Amino acid sequence: MTEGSGVQQRRAATVEPTDADASDGAWTELSVPATPTTLARFAAPRAPNRTTLAVFSDPHLSTDKSGTWKAYHRTEARFRAAVADANDRAVDGVVVAGDLTEDGRLEDFDAVADVLADLDAPFVAVPGNHDVPKSFDDHDTPPVSEFEARFAPDSFPYRAELGDVDVLGLNSASTPDGELAGTHDGAVSEDQLAWLEETLPETEAAVVVSHHNPPGLESHLADDHYAPHPPVGDAPAFVDALAGHDALHLSGHVHLPAAISGDVRGLVCPALSSFPQAYVLVEVGPEGTTIRLVPVADPEGVAEAHDLARDHSDRSTDIAATVEDQLADLPLIDEQ
Repeated sequence: MTEGSGVQQRRAATVEPTDADASDGAWTELSVPATPTTLARFAAPRAPNRTTLAVFSDPHLSTDKSGTWKAYHRTEARFRAAVADANDRAVDGVVVAGDLTEDGRLEDFDAVADVLADLDAPFVAVPGNHDVPKSFDDHDTPPVSEFEARFAPDSFPYRAELGDVDVLGLNSASTPDGELAGTHDGAVSEDQLAWLEETLPETEAAVVVSHHNPPGLESHLADDHYAPHPPVGDAPAFVDALAGHDALHLSGHVHLPAAISGDVRGLVCPALSSFPQAYVLVEVGPEGTTIRLVPVADPEGVAEAHDLARDHSDRSTDIAATVEDQLADLPLIDEQ
């Protein structure tokens, strides 16, 4: 991997966005918004000056695979469309919430770096379970230290200022003792939790990012759907670290948009790779935080991703159905 900081200015995009538009309202036959629409409104965090962040999650970029419900043959195009759209909107910063690659291959990390090099805004990223070495992989994945050098402003955990927002980045995909090497589950290590408890009181408008979500997702899904992945390990300690602060937690991993409320205020982001192929705009201002869903595929692309999810497995079929249900009654939460 070539070395470089995640927080720096990037050259202008050369790829035109596919179909993103600034207005609300148009819907495809699959009940997926064809233009940005409000996904959630939170009372906090608040910032004196409006700051807009683009959050990309689960691009799963693959340079040589095709098919599956993650539509690997479209992953680079969808990632480039998101970057180009974020540039058009002149966002203040970009956050990538993990699973940048299909399975941590060096050539896929190279392609990710090439895509992110087109960003006009500074970016930060956290690793997902597909970005870190796994004992069951038949290839070498670069260590987390190389991920940090290439895609993060510092070693994990880190604090990065994007506009008037403090982004607190956590690594939930691997731990120093290697306990996650044989699983796709996540955990936040004790040293990161201690850092979070110490750092959050110092912030005014904080967004905490980890690939894996805190508990509470199940209560926001219909009875006939299920959360496809468990929350982070030692979830009570994670909730305790986040509770009592006007921070917003952002995660990915489960490939469906969902809001979490209660002791933790959180948003589970949709995936760039799979249905509905979208990213989110997080707008933090004096009145609170508004999150909008931004599609990056045209109607034909959305239909293709939906068909691939429907036909791939029982799990992907249920996730696609859950996404449709979640998007049929927006916003997911409205605290304003």
